[in-house]
Amino acid sequence: MCCWYGRLIFFYFFLPAFGEVPTPKNVTMDSVNFRNILRWIPSAATGEDIVYMYQAQYKLDFEETEYRNVCVTNATECDFSLVKYKSLIRVRTKLRNNVSEWVTIRFDPYTQTVISAPRVKVTSRAGKLDVSFSGPTQSDGSSLKDVYGAWIYRLVYWKENTPSDVKTIETDQNYKILPDLDKWTMYCLKVQVYAYEYNNPGHFSPMVCEETTDDGKPPWWIIAIAFISSMLVTAAAVTGIFYFIFKTYQAGRHIFYPSYSIPQHLKEYLSNPFHSPPYPPTQPMEESGESCEELTFVTEDSEETTGAV
Repeated sequence: MCCWYGRLIFFYFFLPAFGEVPTPKNVTMDSVNFRNILRWIPSAATGEDIVYMYQAQYKLDFEETEYRNVCVTNATECDFSLVKYKSLIRVRTKLRNNVSEWVTIRFDPYTQTVISAPRVKVTSRAGKLDVSFSGPTQSDGSSLKDVYGAWIYRLVYWKENTPSDVKTIETDQNYKILPDLDKWTMYCLKVQVYAYEYNNPGHFSPMVCEETTDDGKPPWWIIAIAFISSMLVTAAAVTGIFYFIFKTYQAGRHIFYPSYSIPQHLKEYLSNPFHSPPYPPTQPMEESGESCEELTFVTEDSEETTGAV
């Protein structure tokens, strides 16, 4: 009887310590934008008398350091968002003073985290599509791009009626203009982030469709008419200017260089100063008489003009 009680005590207190406490099952790391949640499934049911606790730890994969405790909980998950580098993650079950074996996984947030889709805005303008995108961000609102250092936005677009003809554009900017689009055509697009240094493509954004408008360029025949009209206006203006200059020249030449000439003896007479009063002495009316002579002006065209003086 004594031996039977001794065996019972041995199995109750010491057998669990040698592997009877079940290990966590399906240990995985769910990571989105560096919010890292370790999850597992208990392998045995928890009753009123049995409450399993779980201990989760980590250490950096490239350092010979001790594991650091992160969680001791009766839940089936643990927040490992403090892990920013490649690490070893382990978890085990605890029942009273007994523990299970460790379950260890490797985790690299740069390559294993899921990069969510960016926010996308599309505007149709003058026959083009202006596409702007932002994000994603971490749970605290800080930019996820600051963690990676560099990434690109990968934009794919296609005509709504020809989804098989997909075109791709990559840019490191937050803004892109889609060129060479057909007018009045519906285009659809999606955008994703790609962290190329770690070969980690993110999720695509929901599909956005937008119709292009007129490109704002006038038809060729309007351009031709405007060109011809401008040439005609220019020709008319140049002709008018030359006509004005010619008429001004003729008027000036007629004023300063008349076609008639004053006889030489008259020129000499007019050029000499008067030595006597310019007006003759006053004579009685009955004695004065009219004296007239014929004065002939000779022009360049040999035309004669006769006047009476």
